[in-house]
Formats: sequence, structure tokens, C-alpha cells
Amino acid sequence: MLTGQDAYLAPYSQAEARLPQLMANLQTAIPRSGGNGSRLLSLEAEVTTKMNELASTIRAYRAGGLETALAVLNTDVGRQSMLAVSADLKLLADAEEMRIQARSTDGDRMAFIASATFIVGSLVSVAALVVGALLLAIAHARAKTSEQVLQATLDSVREGVAAFDGAGQLRAWNAPFAKLLEFLPAQLHRGKKLPTDRTMSPEVAEIVGRIAELAAATGQANRPILVSLQGARGRTLELFHSRVADGYVTTILDVSEQRQTEQALRQAQKLESLGHMTGGVAHDFNNLLTVIVGSLGFLRRGVGRDPKLSGRIDMLEIAAERGTRLTQQLLAFARRQPLVPEVVDLGDIMQEILPLLRRAVGEQVAVESVLTAGLWSTTIDVVQFQSALLNLAINSRDAMPDGGNLTIEVTNVAIDDAYASRHADVEAGQYVLLAITDTGIGMEAAVLARALDPFFTTKQAGAGTGLGLPQVYGFVQQSGGHLKLYSEVGHGTTVRMYLPRSLQAAGPRPLRPPPSLAVTGTETVLLVDDDEIVRTTVAALLEDLGYTVLTAANGARALEILEQDKNVDLLFTDVVMPGMGGRQLADRAVKLRPGLRILFTSGYTENAIIHNGRLDAGVELLSKPYDRDSLAAKLRRLLDPPGRRDDPEDTGKP
Repeated sequence: MLTGQDAYLAPYSQAEARLPQLMANLQTAIPRSGGNGSRLLSLEAEVTTKMNELASTIRAYRAGGLETALAVLNTDVGRQSMLAVSADLKLLADAEEMRIQARSTDGDRMAFIASATFIVGSLVSVAALVVGALLLAIAHARAKTSEQVLQATLDSVREGVAAFDGAGQLRAWNAPFAKLLEFLPAQLHRGKKLPTDRTMSPEVAEIVGRIAELAAATGQANRPILVSLQGARGRTLELFHSRVADGYVTTILDVSEQRQTEQALRQAQKLESLGHMTGGVAHDFNNLLTVIVGSLGFLRRGVGRDPKLSGRIDMLEIAAERGTRLTQQLLAFARRQPLVPEVVDLGDIMQEILPLLRRAVGEQVAVESVLTAGLWSTTIDVVQFQSALLNLAINSRDAMPDGGNLTIEVTNVAIDDAYASRHADVEAGQYVLLAITDTGIGMEAAVLARALDPFFTTKQAGAGTGLGLPQVYGFVQQSGGHLKLYSEVGHGTTVRMYLPRSLQAAGPRPLRPPPSLAVTGTETVLLVDDDEIVRTTVAALLEDLGYTVLTAANGARALEILEQDKNVDLLFTDVVMPGMGGRQLADRAVKLRPGLRILFTSGYTENAIIHNGRLDAGVELLSKPYDRDSLAAKLRRLLDPPGRRDDPEDTGKP
């Protein structure tokens, strides 16, 4: 009855046809004496009532479905009829049992038992039909509920899932499958193939075609197949195709965000590896520049007023200065530059730097700044920030050869968890955003993907080093921020610097006094550097400034000198040395000689004196390369008592 197919009602129809004959046989087999006649009539009436109830139930299901059929069953007529049938059967069975006991011969008893068994079996058959119909109704309801639960479960998953028969016709699908392929609900039908409407997008048409191709390929290969396709609006889709017993199942997953996250992670890992490499190169290069810069001072004094030789020395100094800037950019990209951060208001900083930016970009570029009121404070190294912003402005100028507009916007923003989950190098929170936008030629996708790689540039040979954007990236990362590039060919580029908010209030900007002239000294300096050429050059500079110089090639030798010579006033040590590093040497030296002045130098700062990109408190650093004047000024700042310093604002920072 529940299936709606007449073939399933064959046992009921056969029993219905046999019941009249069975009742007639029963009346013939049972004597009507002892009240059996009335019992037989009652039994016949109740059986007729039950069969009429079953017929009504079948008609109701065919006319109105399961709910209508259950309404007939719920009238309880069938149950009451079955109870009456059971009662009449028991009375007849009891009477027959008494008659059997009264029979004197085994033959008569067996005949009577056979008759009773026949009667009981007939009635049990009728009861079995009724019970079977009820179980079928319950099973149908459960199956329908299970189907609804299964469909709801499939609709809740991310993947689009569809089942096909061997001919490629749909058996079932979930809502994400239709959504990913941009099908309307009315376009998909069970027992039909996927539509191939000409109005569908080329991407969807390609996917539908690939599903058909995969069906054939899976059958030949006899194994699942996974392919990747480009969906509509630039999405990346993965199709997983597998065979089942009499068809196949196709699963579609949108992996666009996953691919973007993986690409961002690979880019971050690549930049991290390049940072380690460039940092090591900068260390060695800075050692060489220290020797060159230091020696140029001696050469200049040695040649006197010879104009030809002085011109050559000028060229060498220019080359050394360019090399210094190059290594500074490398260290900035590698996030190994020593930052001296302070809590500032970017609005105030922008007022200081805007005149410089306008001069740098020229009159053909109109510079506009938009500063939001109530800007949060942020903690940055102001000098490095100004250098980064200047790099960005010059890049924008070069991207607008015929002039254009440069807009700098500073505002407060909050990065949410969704954005942070797609960018591994940033955490959710509050930031001060500086966005610099130009109306230049823009960058293609391939160029944009490599824009942060060191030494990558689209400028002509000699017009750029390819370290401008990498330097900005390294500064922002070292400051705990995040850098994001947006560009479109023919429309321009936007660079966004997210700098973390500081809960401290920004203080007034101090006036920067002019650097004091180099002065000499007579104190004893212990110079420690593992590079012999650097050590020899710096020792000559110190002696030329009037200092007594003791030298050591490593930390162990320096400690021996400190134990023997009690007149050492200052320890001047490189940070990066094999074996005992400069920080370890300084800690042990202070224990031997409390009050000893310490000055570090390095071309590549390590975590020994810098943590989170910032110099440790109380640490004094003179970064390589440095000239005679810078060395002299730094030494006097450390060796002179505070009351004797020419610069009252001097904090001893590098």
C-alpha cells in the first residue's frame, strides 16, 4: 500500500479472494451445537468488518496519501474488529478443544485438530496482513524522516555533492552544489542530466562538461580523480569524482580562500628566508664599508690640497655613502635594523614630512593629505618611518611620469578576525592606517606578486635598486604592523601601512640639536672585533682621536686584558663574533669591572641586544659603517659626565 504499486498488494488481494471459501469451510467443519452457530456468525461479521476497514485504508491512501490512510487507521475500527475476531476464535478453539477431548478415537481427534489448526491459521493470516500494513506505514514515515535529515545534513556542508546514475542522470544533490554551479532550483531534476543552457557562463559550462568527461575517465581508470578548475568571478574550484556501484558521485569545493592563504604563507616564508640571507650579506658589507669610510678620512688628510686626488676621494665617499644606504635598506628588509621607537601622533609627523615629500615628488604631482580627527597614538621609529614614506612617495612619482595626484590618508581602523585569518602576518586589533594612493600606471598581477622581493624592479637599469618597497615592508613588519598593496593597471596603486595602536599618549616632539663637532680624548679604550682589517682600521681612528687603544680578536682575550689592565675606561665591542658574542662579553666584563662603559657596534644586529626590533634598555650602539666624526661624538657622549655634555637633550641613543 505504501509504495503505491499494486504488485506489493498481491498477498492481500489473494487472501481477500480466499476468505469467503475459508469461512464456508469453517462453517462446514465446526458443528453448530453448543453455541458454535452464533459464534461463527459473529466471527464472519467481524472478519468482514476488518476486511472492509483494510479496503477503505487502501482507497484512502490512493486518493489522499499516507496522512489520509492513517486517519482511517486511527478510527480504531480495525483494532476493535481484531479484538472481536480474537475473542470469537478463542471461544471456538475452546469448544473445539473440548470436543477433541471427547472424541474416542485418534482418527477423529486428528481430524478435529486439523480443522482447528486450519481455522486458526486462516485467522492468523488475516492478522498478519493487518500487522504488515501497519509496519509498512511506520517504515515509510521513518524513511521519509531519514531522507529529510540526510538532505538537511548535506545542505549544511561546504562541499557541493551530487549523485548520478550510470547514464549521467541526477539522483540527488545538495544546495551548495546548485549554488557553486549557479543553477536555479527549477533547473535541476531527478532522472535528468545537468542542463547545458546557452545562457550559462563559460566557466559553468566548462565545469558541466568536465563532469561528463570525468565520468568516462573514472570508469576507464577505475579510481577517483581530483581536478582543479577556475569558476565564475575568479574562484578556484576542486572537483573530486568517484564511482559507486551503479553510478558516480561528484564533489565540488571552493578553495579560493585556502589558495590565497597558502600563497600568502609561501610569500611570507620566502621573504623571511631572503631576510636572513640579506642580513648576513649586509653584515659583511658593513664591515668592508667601515674599513673604506675610515680609511678615506686618513687619505683626505694625507693628500692635502691636491684637487685631483681630493676629487677622487670625493667620488669614493659618494660610492661609500651609496653602499651605506644600500645596506641600510637590506637591513630594513631583513628586519634587523635597530629601531628607536617612540609614541607619536602620525598627524604631527605628517605635518613635518609633507614639505619634504612635495619637494621629492616635484611640481607635476599634486600631494593631498587627509588626516582623521582623533587619531590614535602609535609606537614607531620616526626616522625610519619618514624614510619609508619618502620611498613610497618616490615610487609613486616614478609611476606618474606625466604627473598626477598623490593622496595620503591617515585614519583609525580595526582589523577583524576574518581579515587576520587570511593574512598570517597580522593579528586582529586596532591600528593606525596610513594609505598612500597614486594615479599612476599601476602594476600587473605578476609584478604585484613580486613587488616586495628585494632587488626586483621594473625601472630601467641604474634607475632603482629594487629595495624601496622591501625596506618599507621590513620596517612595518619590525614595527609590529602589516603592509598591503592594491594596484590596477591604468588606475594606480595604493599602499596601506597598518601600524599598531599605542594606549600611551603621544608626547611633544623634541627639537633635534645639530650634531656636535668631533672631539678627542685621552681615555683607554678596549677594542674587540674578530675581523682583523676592521680592528686595525678602527684602532687607527681611535689613536688618531688621542685615545689609548688595546685590541682583542675575541671575547676570551678581551677578558684577559681586563683582568690585567685596570685602566680601561670603555669596552668597544662588535656584537656578532664567533664563540663569545659581544653581549656575553659585556656582561662578564661588567662583573669584572663594575662601572665600565660599554659601546656596541655591528653591521648586523642580533637578538643579543635587540628584542622585538628595539634596542634593549641601557644599550648603546654605533651601527657600522661609521666615520671618524660619528665615532668621536659617540665616545664623548659615553665618557663625559652628564653635566659636561654639550648637548643637554642628548639621551645617548644612536
